[in-house]
Amino acid sequence: MKILISILGAGNYRETIYKFGDLEEKTNYVLSVIKKVISPDKIYIVGTEQSRWNLADELIGEYEKVVIPFGTNHQEFWQMFEILSGLDVENKDIYMDLTHGFRSIPLFISTVMNFFEKVKNAKIKGVYYGMFEVQGDVKPIIDMLPILEMNNWIEGYTLYQEYGDSRKMGDLIQEKYKQIPNEEKRNYHNLGKLPKVLEKSSKAFGFTALDFYIKSLNDVINVSKNLEPIPSNLKAMEFLINDIEKSSEIFQNISKNWEKQLKLAEIYFEKNRYAQSLTALRESMITFILEKAELDWEDADLRETKGLGKLFAEEPELFPKEFIGLLNQIRDLRNKANHGFIGKDSSESKLNQSIDKLQDYTQKAKKILKNSVFEFEMIKEKLNLL
Repeated sequence: MKILISILGAGNYRETIYKFGDLEEKTNYVLSVIKKVISPDKIYIVGTEQSRWNLADELIGEYEKVVIPFGTNHQEFWQMFEILSGLDVENKDIYMDLTHGFRSIPLFISTVMNFFEKVKNAKIKGVYYGMFEVQGDVKPIIDMLPILEMNNWIEGYTLYQEYGDSRKMGDLIQEKYKQIPNEEKRNYHNLGKLPKVLEKSSKAFGFTALDFYIKSLNDVINVSKNLEPIPSNLKAMEFLINDIEKSSEIFQNISKNWEKQLKLAEIYFEKNRYAQSLTALRESMITFILEKAELDWEDADLRETKGLGKLFAEEPELFPKEFIGLLNQIRDLRNKANHGFIGKDSSESKLNQSIDKLQDYTQKAKKILKNSVFEFEMIKEKLNLL
C-alpha cells in the first residue's frame, strides 16, 4: 500500500512548471504533480492551522488533514512526534514531499521517517523536493532519498564499531546489489559475495567462535580487496571495509593464538560484551598452556575435563599459584554471567563490580602469561599420559 505524505506551509506559492519523471505540469503545489506519478492509496497532508489548506482542497481533493503545532519549543516538538507517529504507515510504502515544508519541519520529518522504518516497519520509497529556485522555466522534482540512506549507512557502521555486528551493513550492500540490472551483475561478482562473508563474521563474533572469527575477517578482506569499482551509492561501505582491515591487521601482527584470543577478550570488553570477554579470556589461558607445551591447542579433549581440566583439579601444583587462582576467579565470574546473575547476592553494585573485576582479570592475565614460570615439559608429559 502506498502512502504519500506532504508538508504544507502558509506561503504564497507561485505557479511554475514542475517536471517529475516524464510528467511536466504547471502548478503552485508540487504535491499535485507527485500525486499523479505515484498514484498513492492514501494521502496525508501535514501543516499548522495557518497552512494553505484551501490549496490542498482545490488541487488534491481527497486527503487526510494532519494538524501539528508550530514547533517553537521542546513540548511542541514532542506533540508533533506523537501526532506523526500515530499515522497509519505500518508495513506500508512511504513517499514524502518536503517542498513546501516550513522552518525546521523538514529536518524533523527526517527523524520521523527513521521512526517509520525502524518501529513501524515501513519502507521509505521516495523523499521529494520541487526545486523552484533553480534557473530555467522547468523546475525538477528531485528525490532526496540518498540523504535518508546515508543515515542508514551511518547506523550500520555504528553497529559494527560499537558491537562488532556488520549485518546491517551487509543488508544495505545486498539491497543495493539487488538493484543492479541482471545483465550487469556479472560485473560485480565480489560485491555480491561481500554480504555473505560479513554475515559469517558477525555470527562468529556473536557466538565467540574465536578462531572462525579471525578467519572470517580475512575472508572479508580478501573479498574487499578484489572488489570491482564501487557504484557511487555504495561508497559509504568503504568506512566499514577500512575498519575491518584495521581489525584484521591487529591479528596479522600477532603470531601466537593465545595472544589473539587475549586480544579478542579485550575487544569484547570494549564492545560491552562481558560474558564473551570472559569466555575469550579463559580460552586464551588454556591455549597458552597447550601452545607453550607444543601440543595441539585445538584438541577439545586436551582443553577440557579429560586434559587440562583434570590437571587443574588434581595437580594444581604443576602451575603457578597466581595462574590457577586467576583461572578460578574467571570461572566463577563466567558461571555467574552464564546464569544471568541470578542469586540472592546479585545486585546492580555487584554487576558494576564484576565489570571492574573483568578488566582487572584481563590485565592480570597479560602479566601472568608473559612473566610467570611454567613447567611446560612436565605439563606436556602429564597430558600425554592421560
